[in-house]
Amino acid sequence: MAEAIILPIANSILQKIASFTGGSVAKVVGEEIGAFRSVKEDLKAIADDLESITAVLADADAKEYSNAAMSIWVRDLKSVVYDIDDLLDDVATDALQRSVNKGHVVSQLWYYLSLTPLILRIDLSHKIKDLRLQLERVIAKKNKYGLTDRPVEVPSVQRNIFDVSCYVNELAIVGRDEAKNDLISRALGLSDECSLSVLPILGMGGIGKTALAKLVYSNVDQFDIKLWVCISDKFDMQKILQDILKDATYENTSNYSFGELVKKVQTVLDGKKFFLVLDDLWEDDIRLWIELKDVLAVGGRGSVILITTRIEKVASITQTVEPYQLDKLSDSACWFLFKNFAFKDGEEEMYPRLGEIGKSIVSKCCGNPLVVRSLGSLLRSERDEGEWVRVMNMDNLNQLDGQYSTVKQLLKLSYDKLPSHLKPCFAHLSLFAKDTDYSADYLFYYWSALGLLRLCDGSCLEHKIFIELLSRSMLQDVTLAFDKEVCTFKIHDLLHDLAGDVLGTELAVVTRSNISAPDSSRYIAWGLSDLSDKEFPEQVKARKARAFVFRYVMRSVSQSFLKGIISEMPCLRVLDLGGSQFEELPSSIGKLKHLRVLNLSNNALLRSIPESFCKLLNLESLLLDECIQLKQLPRGIYKLTSLRYFDLTTCQTSLVGTNFNRLPSLQLMVLISCMRLVSFWDNDDVGRLTSLRKLRIMNCPKLATLSNSMKLLAGLEELMILNCDELDLERGECLSGLLSLQKLAIIGVPRLPCLPNGLQSAATSLRYLRIKDCGGLAELPNWFQSCVSLQDLRIVNCRNLLSLPDGIRHLNSLRLLEIYLCPHISRRCATPGGDDLSLIRHVREIWLDGRRLTPN
Repeated sequence: MAEAIILPIANSILQKIASFTGGSVAKVVGEEIGAFRSVKEDLKAIADDLESITAVLADADAKEYSNAAMSIWVRDLKSVVYDIDDLLDDVATDALQRSVNKGHVVSQLWYYLSLTPLILRIDLSHKIKDLRLQLERVIAKKNKYGLTDRPVEVPSVQRNIFDVSCYVNELAIVGRDEAKNDLISRALGLSDECSLSVLPILGMGGIGKTALAKLVYSNVDQFDIKLWVCISDKFDMQKILQDILKDATYENTSNYSFGELVKKVQTVLDGKKFFLVLDDLWEDDIRLWIELKDVLAVGGRGSVILITTRIEKVASITQTVEPYQLDKLSDSACWFLFKNFAFKDGEEEMYPRLGEIGKSIVSKCCGNPLVVRSLGSLLRSERDEGEWVRVMNMDNLNQLDGQYSTVKQLLKLSYDKLPSHLKPCFAHLSLFAKDTDYSADYLFYYWSALGLLRLCDGSCLEHKIFIELLSRSMLQDVTLAFDKEVCTFKIHDLLHDLAGDVLGTELAVVTRSNISAPDSSRYIAWGLSDLSDKEFPEQVKARKARAFVFRYVMRSVSQSFLKGIISEMPCLRVLDLGGSQFEELPSSIGKLKHLRVLNLSNNALLRSIPESFCKLLNLESLLLDECIQLKQLPRGIYKLTSLRYFDLTTCQTSLVGTNFNRLPSLQLMVLISCMRLVSFWDNDDVGRLTSLRKLRIMNCPKLATLSNSMKLLAGLEELMILNCDELDLERGECLSGLLSLQKLAIIGVPRLPCLPNGLQSAATSLRYLRIKDCGGLAELPNWFQSCVSLQDLRIVNCRNLLSLPDGIRHLNSLRLLEIYLCPHISRRCATPGGDDLSLIRHVREIWLDGRRLTPN
């Protein structure tokens, strides 16, 4: 679709042209340079043409489906716009390379280097002129199609009216109590019948099978082990066993052979009564099912596999008992769901006529909660009665029969109503795997890498975009951190398919039945899992591809295949090899000069990264988490001046001398599962991390101390320390000087007797504090009364904490206090007459061992 694909690329081009031809550049270069004048004129003409064409993209979207000639015109427009963006990115990257080589990167100088000497070269001048002429020829044809201007929405950075937590609740699973109780009763009633029972839940897409399975899963506690595995449309036995083992033991399973996985899974399940959910099963090959069932048959009597599927044949071949046919949601439950999405609190009574229309809409939704949520979200900000009537009378709604195609057509209405800046962000979710948890942080940098995020007043809109998509029910299964920031999300398979339809021929999905990708492909989603001896296929001809993503966990990937990706796709912005297994990254990786995101996570074989990697000057995100064999980073990593997001697992004992503490753009750093790491940074170079806002140190059991130079991180806003058994935060001054710290989580640090005195410098800025699983914590400091901005305090499983500090009574900003498994505190806060009760009466919301406390 034109708007979703062309608009963000056009905006990217306009931003580059503005930097190339702005007033500051003209002053530096001078108008006397004739070649510069020619190029400047061509760039200005391109910018003018793009400004004019973006105004008609929405109209082109509306007409493209019914006009084959229009589709060809849109295809030609996309091609030339992509080519312009690639060329300008070449110019900017080469200029950045020269500036790094000269040892100084300054924004104004970058502008100058973007234009000289490359832009004076005749061949570049000719390329830009040729592209200008191509664009003009395509645009000249737009009048043939009667396209009219439609305003393009300008994204706002105003505070969003939606609270994320409002959409992370139980609304999606209303009206299923009877079904839940029935399934629980059936699952428990199978206990003595046989060693392994299989109970399928059968129902149409979007009806709520997964949501119901979650309710059952959360309420059956009579099993030794409970496990959850999402299958989706690819039945990969190895991945299923990996997920089972990972869910049961939390260990890294990526390096096990199939035979090893079978043995380990059977060892874990042997003789134990287990409850396993296999969510979204599509595979109807009975041989594969029997193979999996044989592996799982070692469990104890009464073990149950609960399957969700929309395919009757799948239910038939897997069942050992009658499948549970999930009925449509009742009209009353649908109305309750709809009104909670369509109306804000109390609005239903203010608009009684809209309520009547809404009930009519709900009656046509075939009891499908996904459709109900989607339409409710669509109308949430609409109070014009005529628009509600139009939705009520839509042909797609009147023809809805619950089948896949009609449900997807209705969901497309929600897409059509998205503001223009949201459409590309939704469409590009189609590269991700279905029904899979993804990090919101990764999503934001992924959007940025593909040029999908527009800037407004210097502020990036990724959080606002995410919340808007969530509020429109385009995302689901969101999890939140303790500070209510988004952690992970999923996209429903029906919405995933819709996103794929939007990208159309831009997206090539490579599978066993379709090992090819045409020249027009810009995004490659790889669906084959064993590439140990494979060459890169000749049928994949996507030389201008911008993203290559492994959708599933790869077993082993050959060097020739990796080299093929690099040589055949030189324009890549995103290279996601997460979960694949190989020992070396080819040295040719440095040729991907456009690359913004490189994901090498969960590679249990990777040992080193070549020095040529440091040529990736545009790289913004580098994911090396769970690369448990990684021994060292390239010495020149400090050259990655654009790097903003860095996840790292290493088997090094020290990070001293690694040079990644000299990255001026780094915003988020995660150190995770560094099992041998003993020491952190120990020099003043940390002061060069001037952009670092978030630091997370997780699962580093031997880490003894943090560097004193951390006190130089004056801009740090969030610090998480998780499962560091040997860490002594009292040593040195590592946490002093963190003047901007707003969010602090200390979890699983047993050698913490009290919050370090160094944190006193962050007292006035701290807003969220979580302390959990710190068995050595005995007291909170006297300076705690200085935490005047603290809004949210949670203390969990700190059994030796004796009392709350007296100064907590002065924390008037404190809105939420949660105390759990802290017996001394619980006793002192218990009503009536608890010794500490008077200290916390002013707190709006208090939770004590899972109970809401009302001290007043």
